[in-house]
Amino acid sequence: MKKLLFIVMAYLSSSFAVLSQCNQHVFSSVGAEKWTNFQYQDCDGVNHYFGIPTGGYTIIKCADIGTAFVLNGDGFVYPLLTEHPSYPSCIQIECPTDIDGNGYTDLDDLLLILQNYGTSCEN
Repeated sequence: MKKLLFIVMAYLSSSFAVLSQCNQHVFSSVGAEKWTNFQYQDCDGVNHYFGIPTGGYTIIKCADIGTAFVLNGDGFVYPLLTEHPSYPSCIQIECPTDIDGNGYTDLDDLLLILQNYGTSCEN
């Protein structure tokens, strides 16, 4: 029973419908002539502050859309339109156990897991 539960949980964590997303942003001061201070809010609503020196840049993971801005300095903020492949996903799951996306965790979700049990996960 424990092994089946582990398999179900592993399947749920790798096979879900994407319902919402909290975008990543690139914060950059490349070309800036002075230190730039930035602020952004993460997907949990927590504010973060950081500074970037002249000509530096960084990628901040999972910033809430539209919450990144320059506090002072001459750098700029650039939001990514898609997730950066080198950074952890910012995809948020509203109901990770609803495999078929019908709004309920029910027998159909379990049947989808069992139907695919033992199949290869190769793309």
